[in-house]
Amino acid sequence: MKITQVFTLGICCILICAAREAKSYIYMDTITNKQKVLSFYKQIVGQRKTELIPEFIAEDYKQHNPTVKQGRAGITDMINYMKTLPPPPEDAKSPIVRAIQEGDFVVTHLDVQFMGKHMAVIDLFKLKDGMLTEHWDAIQALPDENGRTITATNGATEIDHRASAENSRLIVDQFYKAIVHKQPANQFIDAAYVEHDASVIASSVGLADYLSGPDRSVKIHRLIAEGDFVAAQLQFNRSGKTFVFYEIFRVAKGKIAEHWSVEQVVPDGIKPEDMF
Repeated sequence: MKITQVFTLGICCILICAAREAKSYIYMDTITNKQKVLSFYKQIVGQRKTELIPEFIAEDYKQHNPTVKQGRAGITDMINYMKTLPPPPEDAKSPIVRAIQEGDFVVTHLDVQFMGKHMAVIDLFKLKDGMLTEHWDAIQALPDENGRTITATNGATEIDHRASAENSRLIVDQFYKAIVHKQPANQFIDAAYVEHDASVIASSVGLADYLSGPDRSVKIHRLIAEGDFVAAQLQFNRSGKTFVFYEIFRVAKGKIAEHWSVEQVVPDGIKPEDMF
């Protein structure tokens, strides 16, 4: 089986490093789409139970990572390949840091370390009738973060379900509309907000000015909100290159209070729309 560089550094790293016991982010007592996704990570990815794939993956499963086969065959090939590799340690820490659900969509934010490589990953799944039907992702290599107080993935993880998801989405939507129309957007960001994107930190201009630079444009594909968290799936154009761009926001008191992101350049020869 030929493994491309994107496949090896992306999907395989996620799967190989997925812990056997994923942390539970279940808010309701019933089976939720979020619970289904976390069970997928645990049983299919962590425990490599290919026989359970038909219970999780729809037959016409659509994969937006251009290096992975469509349908159940793509997942089956990856798990079979994983079976040839050493299993994760029994005490492996789950790479799943955050999980956000709205309706049929579930977003997971992962911190993956494998063979000396450190990556931030955001997966987006669509489900129907309890089955995973569609998948998107972005994978970004991270620098050495040892000793840093603020890293690409740390910070708040628990969703405040007392907060209105609709209000949280509205704040983020208004923020993006200002960015798209090149209007002032800093009024949507708390003065003391916590920034986790190293590129934004290095720019010293703040998130709004970073996104709305003269060589940049943003196209919003989806906003997914749960409580005080909002995940955004975006197409980000910067300096002539197109990126798959995912952002996660925590909203508090009507302002953006914390921000994470993962970006991945669209590979040469791939149409950007195919990754959305």
